[in-house]
Order: sequence, then structure tokens, then C-alpha cells
Amino acid sequence: MVVLITGARAPVALDWARIAIKSGHQVWLADNLRWPLGRYLQGVQGYLRLPPPKGDLSAYARALERLLREHKVDLLIPTCEEIFYLAQARPHVQADAHWFMPETELLFRLHSKLDSLSIMHGLGEVQAPETYLRCSPDEIENNPDTILKPVYSRFGRQVIRIPHQAALTPSQISAARPWVQQRKIVGQAICNYALFDQGKLIAHQAYLPEYCFNQAAASYFEPYTDPRLEEFARQFGHNTGYHGQAAFDFIEEAGQLFVLECNPRATSGLHLLRQTLRIDEQGRFAHTPGPAQPFRIGATLPLFFGASSLLQGKFGRLLHDYRRAQDALADEQTPLLQRAQWLALTEMFYRSARFRRPLTDASTFDIEWDGPDANVDADPAQDAPC
Repeated sequence: MVVLITGARAPVALDWARIAIKSGHQVWLADNLRWPLGRYLQGVQGYLRLPPPKGDLSAYARALERLLREHKVDLLIPTCEEIFYLAQARPHVQADAHWFMPETELLFRLHSKLDSLSIMHGLGEVQAPETYLRCSPDEIENNPDTILKPVYSRFGRQVIRIPHQAALTPSQISAARPWVQQRKIVGQAICNYALFDQGKLIAHQAYLPEYCFNQAAASYFEPYTDPRLEEFARQFGHNTGYHGQAAFDFIEEAGQLFVLECNPRATSGLHLLRQTLRIDEQGRFAHTPGPAQPFRIGATLPLFFGASSLLQGKFGRLLHDYRRAQDALADEQTPLLQRAQWLALTEMFYRSARFRRPLTDASTFDIEWDGPDANVDADPAQDAPC
């Protein structure tokens, strides 16, 4: 079987490639970047460069169809927010591949920080915090017990933790760029990741996100167990008929679990499952439960958190965590070339400088989907120097 994995920039794309290779399949990786991590993974058939989906969806769809046909792809697995462009391109792509992703309307509803809560409300023993739509500065309540965040956002970016009406201008918040105001939940952050086959829960893993960028995007993943989380995922799949990958963010406050949002795509929880998943010849996913271990992303701990941990007197703990965790980028059977991390990081620094974006935005701004009326601001030009 031939498998195409999109979003080759993402560490989870390496996981899927390794799972497919160990299952005996041929693997191609695709993205629109020049030096994504997946380009340098040994054992794959090759890297296929697509045009940027944001800005010219028709060109993206045509290129994707050509790749699917030329390489006789049987299974397509998305990883990042390119899934939203794949969903829009799918009706225009004539190919026989199976797309491991949910139905389009459900996908976009789950991406919304407001609509997703109505879908997840009442699942198991998990509650959803009070959340209200805001479309203008006048609608914002000056309430320190709430937070503000865009309806379409990721990685904890743009969260306003002490809302007030002057926090946003009319150009920043409108019907085309809506926000939500949500009751502030204080406690232990927990994430989970799950695979579904037409509503049936195939695999599930919860974890604690640590060493976070923007107080949200983690680089260290500690396995965690709570039966309420798995039951939540099971009921979610049953109620929605979900097909594909989904992940959820929770906070446990005073013993009560609150679900904050859904990510209808791959997330870092896959790292903790990669040794237990296989794909059969029919493209079905199988999971053999086993003990989970903590994972980290390469050398991010000392590179990005070393100085602050020294100042806080916590470097010993950082070193302990670094040593005990497996590197999500490493694998003995299907190694990543040593220069891969540095080339990928160089491209991110270049994109950050060229497009005047924070480094934390540089890896995703060209594939982010921020609603049907959001302005397209990604430059479709080449993203890295030759």
C-alpha cells in the first residue's frame, strides 16, 4: 500500500511515516516548505513539494491530484491545519485514495472555539465552561474571571487573560474575525489524542503538556491516565461518527474536568502511541496497548528553556526530564538525518524575519485556517532561500 502523509513539517508526520513503514507500506511525505523535517527521514520514498494551499486553493488541489495519481496513493493522512484546505480541495480531486479525515462540516465546526463546545457538551463526566461569542469591542465584558481568544486560533496565541473593551480594536474583532469570552478555569492542564474509525475509538492517550511556549504549546509530554478522558473520547466518537484524528484540551479544576477546545487533526499525543499503532493492507488502523513513556521534541528543552530554568533554580529538574524522555524526532530503524533539525529551524528563522512574524507563528501561518472570511495574508512565494 502507498501512503501519503501531508504536513511533513510536523514531528507527528515523522510518527505516521514510521508507523506506515513498520507496517510494510511505501511512504511519501508532502508539504509546501523547502526544508521540512520529513524531507530528511530515512526509509521514505521521497518528499513531494506542494504549492501553498493558502491563497490559491485551485493550484493546490491540482497539484495534490497529480501526486495522488502519479504515485498511486492508497491512503492520505493529514497532520496539520492543511487538513482544512484538503477538505475544501477534496471535492475537486479525482483520485482513488482513502482520506483519513472527518466529514467536512463536522471538521470546521470542531475547529471553532464556540461550535465545538456545543458538540462536546454533556459527554461523560466532563463539563464545558460558559463561553460567549464576541464580535465587537463593545460586547467585551470587563471581567477578570474570564479570558478572550479568537474563535479560530491555535497554540494559545492571542489569548487575552484579563479582558477589557480596550483590549481589541474594531479591526481586530468583528463578525468576520469573531472572538469568544470564556470563564477562566484554573488548574491542571491535560491533553488527549484519539484515533477514530467511523465513530469507533481505536486508540487513546492522555498526557500532561509541559515546557510550553505561549503557556500552551508543549514541547514535553508526560503520559497521564484518567478513565473520564477515555470515556469522553468514546462518547464523542459514538455521537459524531467521527473518522480520523482528534485531540482535546482540558483543565481539571477542584476535581472537575472542563473541556476547552478540540483540535480535529494530529497533535503531539501521537508520539506516545507511535510504538503501538499499525496500518494493515486495507488501510485500517490497529492499536496494541502498551506502557507509555514521556517524549520531548529534540533539544527544545535546553535550547528554549535552559536559561529560564537556571534563573529559577530548576535546571536539575529540566536535565532529569530531558534524560528520561524519548526524543520524538529519533528512531533507530528510521532515523532522521542529523542536519534535519537545523535546516528546519533555519527555515523557521528565515520565515520569521521575512514575514515579520514571531518565531512561534513561523511554522504554521501559511496553512492556518482562521474562518471563511479571514484575510489571506500568506505570501505564496518561495519560503526559503535556495
